[in-house]
Amino acid sequence: MGSLLPPHILRMLANNTFGGAAVRTGLPSDWTPERIRSRHREEFLWAATTAGVAAHFRALDAGTLLAESPLPAPDLRRLRHALAIKGLMVQAATPTDLPEGAARGWRVADAGFARHRRELADALGVLVLEWAGAEAPGPIPAPEPIDVVYTWVDGSDPEWRAERAAARAEATGTPLATSDDEARYASRDELRYSLRSLEYFAPWINHIYIVTADQVPAWLDTGNGRVSVVPHRDIFADPGNLPTFNSHAIESQLHRIEGLSERFIYLNDDVFFGRPVDPGLFYTADGASRYFLSKQRIGEEKPGDLPVNVAARNNRAVLQRRFGRSSIFKFLHAAHPQLRSTLEAIEANEREEVQRTAAARFRSDTDLSIPSSLAHYYGSALGRAVPGEVGYNYIDLSDATARLRLLRLMWTERPQMFCLNEVAAGGRREQETLKMMQHFLQEYFPFPSAFERPEVPRGTAAARPAAALN
Repeated sequence: MGSLLPPHILRMLANNTFGGAAVRTGLPSDWTPERIRSRHREEFLWAATTAGVAAHFRALDAGTLLAESPLPAPDLRRLRHALAIKGLMVQAATPTDLPEGAARGWRVADAGFARHRRELADALGVLVLEWAGAEAPGPIPAPEPIDVVYTWVDGSDPEWRAERAAARAEATGTPLATSDDEARYASRDELRYSLRSLEYFAPWINHIYIVTADQVPAWLDTGNGRVSVVPHRDIFADPGNLPTFNSHAIESQLHRIEGLSERFIYLNDDVFFGRPVDPGLFYTADGASRYFLSKQRIGEEKPGDLPVNVAARNNRAVLQRRFGRSSIFKFLHAAHPQLRSTLEAIEANEREEVQRTAAARFRSDTDLSIPSSLAHYYGSALGRAVPGEVGYNYIDLSDATARLRLLRLMWTERPQMFCLNEVAAGGRREQETLKMMQHFLQEYFPFPSAFERPEVPRGTAAARPAAALN
């Protein structure tokens, strides 16, 4: 019986590679997505001028051009020939790419993208639209701002490790299972690539906040006006609860970030976008947030239960008391769309539970998991959140099938979002796992984002302090 895997997947699995996708374009490897999009637009306009049809097109925004009228067949042939000279390929846009009123559209991108990496062609190419009605649109208006918030820690930082050891020595009671595992604090440059995925596939994001324990990734360009590093002390209502090593505590304070937009997306650094997404995936037209349910049930209490399950049951108790409602399912470890006003309502209405969560230096049996769980059900009860659907994949890097699943993800699945997590860090395969993950991420996201300092290599330790940068 033959293999069910495509031949190219079998070859890459045998060769222990991900296919070398990053070298299949003629573009310099240090170009940012913004520069690539600009280059595609310039070369399209050059081709249109060469073909004598430039007057047919006008810009709607940085990545979208409008054909004022359908091109006659001879003009279209000349344009395609001129585009081919520039190494660009034309592909029909998918229906989901087309705004309301567009009759049809095309993606124009580097031939290397178009042949091998359709998601890069969609993200970094130029969208050319032909309008259905007599009245063509004006410039596309800017959407309501949507920010992104990351929580990040460098678990290898000696100063941070010393603070954690001191806090653990002073802690009382029995810690929850896995509440202080090394895997919870490991940083393997995931944030660098998660930011790349944002710039590739969600360029409409307004501002990015990175919440840290006075740490700054050495590669991060803090001079970029679209990114801010936020120390824990700037957001905790009670600075006496610091330092903290409890992600639930940190998450409980995110709505206190100064300047944060009403609508924002909460991300962990192990979550990535895999192809273009738009604001409608995260928010409804009237501004309600969407949430993405898992098929996993919360379950009943049992000895040695994981912190995520303990917090989910605490969330359920809050919902039952406040709204007379219960919760059954967990949520995907994906992007979490938020309404700042919903988080503020939780803090105001559930003050005692929120304060108790913020005061726990390590994950505890009284924690709430607010933005990643409670806020979704709470928002639903308030009429501010609705269920959504997303193309998603979760890969446990410690699983024996991880390499095969990564190959499938890159070359056949290409979901809207995916998570690369490791249930348990350490062991003899740790370096092999690290190499596999970084190789995959470099292939999937080959071009640096505008948030990176180009001279800093991968794996460089974090710098301190963040305070000097704000």
